[in-house]
This record gives sequence, structure tokens and C-alpha cells, in this order.
Amino acid sequence: MKAGVPHKGPSACEFRLASQVAALLELFCKSEWRYSHLPMGEKRDAATARKLQLMGVTRGWPDYIFVAPGKVCFLELKSPHGGVRSKDQSDIAGHLIACGCGYGLTNNLDDAVAMLQAWGVLPDTIHVQ
Repeated sequence: MKAGVPHKGPSACEFRLASQVAALLELFCKSEWRYSHLPMGEKRDAATARKLQLMGVTRGWPDYIFVAPGKVCFLELKSPHGGVRSKDQSDIAGHLIACGCGYGLTNNLDDAVAMLQAWGVLPDTIHVQ
């Protein structure tokens, strides 16, 4: 994040997808997992952007982090209407994968649920319609 350069933030469609994922996690996340959305892509004024930069916030981190004993996974969500991963996001994704973390990128709820089930975050009994 460059000081004085606010980030535009997620599209309305990406926000909707993230809200759906969050609702499922709130209801069904398995007890051994902890998760958080990493809100680093919001529009901010220059002073806040500079403060966050001084605190060590960097660009490219995925939207969600999931942690369980011996496991760390990340999920990046994109708008179903042409959302594209940035170079910073691609670089971080490569690093996370090289470190052995789970990493997923999707623009739809079905794929997000399938990834979360494959990692063991959500039970296999969840089916979205």
C-alpha cells in the first residue's frame, strides 16, 4: 500500500460473495479452525493508508486466512464479472503455495465451498444452491 494512494476496494459482486462465504463460516466452520477476513483492500484516506503502511500492511494478501493445528490456508475471492488477480496477489499466492499453505482462488460460491471442504474447514454435508 503506497502512502497517500487509497485502494478502491472490492466490487459489489465480490462483497456479496465474501458475505456469503462469511455467513457459511459463521454457521458451519469446524471447531478446530479459526478464520478471519483480511480487510486490506478497502478505500482509505491518505493518512490511514500511511498509518497502515507504517504498521506493516502490504499488498497482495488473500481475502481470508484459515488456521487449524498444522494447517494454514488462504482464500482469494474475485468478482464473478471479470475480477482479476493483481501482480502483488500472484506473487503472494506463489509464496504461500511454496511455503506449503493451502491456497484457493475463485469467483463463485460453489468453488469456495468445495475448497473449504477439501481443506476440512467446512463439513462435506454443506451444499449450496
